[in-house]
Amino acid sequence: MYARPYRGAPGAGKGQIVCDERLLGHWPLECDARDISGACNHGRPYGVQFGVEGPCESSGTAARFDGRGASIEIPASDALKPGTGDFTLCAWVRTDDPTLGPIGDIASMWDAQERRGFGLSIHGSAAGYCGMGDVRSVHFGLDNAMDHPWVDCGKPWPSNTGIASMAVWNGDLYVGIADADGDKRDACHVFRYVEPGVWEDCGRVGESLRTHTAYSLVVFNGALYCGTGRYDWCSVGPQTCDFVRVYRYDGGTEWVDCGQPGRNYRILSLAPYDGALYCGTDAMAASPDAGKVYRWDGGTGWIDCGRLGCQYSVFALCVYRGRLFGGTQWGEVHRYEGGVEWAYIGRPFGNTQIHCLTVYRGGLVAGTWPEGIVARWEGGLDWSWQGALGDVTGHTYGETDNPQVSPINEVNDLTVHNGKLYAGVIPKGEVYRRGDDGTWTMVRRLVTAPDYNPHHTDGWSRVTCMAAFRGRLFAATSSCRGAADPNAHHEAGAVFSTMAGQCVSHDHDIGPGWHHIAAMRRWGRLELWIDGARTAVSEPFPSASYDLDSDAPLRIGAGALDTFRGDMCDVRLYRRGLAEDEVRAAAASGGGAGACAR
Repeated sequence: MYARPYRGAPGAGKGQIVCDERLLGHWPLECDARDISGACNHGRPYGVQFGVEGPCESSGTAARFDGRGASIEIPASDALKPGTGDFTLCAWVRTDDPTLGPIGDIASMWDAQERRGFGLSIHGSAAGYCGMGDVRSVHFGLDNAMDHPWVDCGKPWPSNTGIASMAVWNGDLYVGIADADGDKRDACHVFRYVEPGVWEDCGRVGESLRTHTAYSLVVFNGALYCGTGRYDWCSVGPQTCDFVRVYRYDGGTEWVDCGQPGRNYRILSLAPYDGALYCGTDAMAASPDAGKVYRWDGGTGWIDCGRLGCQYSVFALCVYRGRLFGGTQWGEVHRYEGGVEWAYIGRPFGNTQIHCLTVYRGGLVAGTWPEGIVARWEGGLDWSWQGALGDVTGHTYGETDNPQVSPINEVNDLTVHNGKLYAGVIPKGEVYRRGDDGTWTMVRRLVTAPDYNPHHTDGWSRVTCMAAFRGRLFAATSSCRGAADPNAHHEAGAVFSTMAGQCVSHDHDIGPGWHHIAAMRRWGRLELWIDGARTAVSEPFPSASYDLDSDAPLRIGAGALDTFRGDMCDVRLYRRGLAEDEVRAAAASGGGAGACAR
């Protein structure tokens, strides 16, 4: 190994050359994508704008990534391969405010076919039908096709058989339950996860005992919001339900009423978009308000933003590349055009319902019913096939006077965890993982109900929502209808977690503006450092089991989630873990040329 020259280390005179033989690459990103470490690992920019304002006056300029495909690719080389040893990736990044979808990937070196490599990204949680919250959490992971056992995290409430929603906020995981026995004072509660088997009750959301479900959860503008409803669609109507509302969590067991979006019985989805909070409603109310999207006015009022085609439920909302998209009960996807206008962008493969929308590898991806097809939007009205999953054989099911024959797969959630796309499905309560060849592998059946019968929905189970939290993948379960049942299988209405590879996450909002982020593997652990402070560290693991060498390129501003939206500079990759004083010096430098150098 040869020594690589580096200019301007802390304490060195201007222009003085200092050597660090373990600096694999340094990309200032001031006016190009050249590597100045001496290793000649120069990058190829695609759509990147150079010369924008950097972190401070003395730090030079930075590169702007538009979140629409802009990235830098550094070709694979033996010199860049981290192997099984320690390494550090650090960068200065700036994010926009308000956010317009997931911030995206800072950098990755990922061989998807081998499931090998590492990735560093910024995004919030987007469980179930909801859009991604506007929290800027930081996630760092590596993998070598290694899976870990699932952990039973317990049921938040004994008589509840369904978790309807899930969100990560202020370093904690929150879930909303679908129902509870009794006079319903125990229904429509939100719970905070403490540890496996321990959940803290955060109170009932709303006072109406005819509202049973904390249906949707999302983080918006630093607060946690919940939209209410009734998960059991067979009991929705004016004889049994009140019109539902949105609430903001005020700590303890207190919820603040944010008003009633139209006259509806279920708020199926919530999504922050362009500095405002939007919600999607159902089509079960006999009123002209049903099946619309509404925007919160910041008080208790909601503004009508129109209907997506015909009067059908708006199951899913998602922000993708600066635009708001919605999926309906009729299997259509629409893009918001402002005011009350929505543009139709297709009905993927003729499916009758769009249950979830997410972003994966820079594309908008939809999960459907009843064939369990996952589809990716290719622009216009075109959608590409991304596989089918679940029980793909045809079955007769439903009421005896209205039988239906078809596959019975509903993709309730799609979530990215450590470089891979995961799906939660009905009817068997399973979690699937997508392979690079488009096939799906069943990772775990979470509800092993002995009374499963493809012909009767009462025996079906679902994985309703998932979230990446504390470096793990959390998944929640439900019976088919989510109605309270003290005799239901104990795995329905519970939360489980697992981990693919090794991951660590900073589950707080880093906020807008410039931040220094360092991610490292050091001494058999993963560490995350934000602005010079270590904010997350993993449990120890055998580094020898995680050989990251592959022929995959190093990509700056791109990875498994989406291309980066914001500014970036001073990206470095080391074949060692940085010491605490080095990381702090880098964070204090404002992105100057001497940051991180030794």
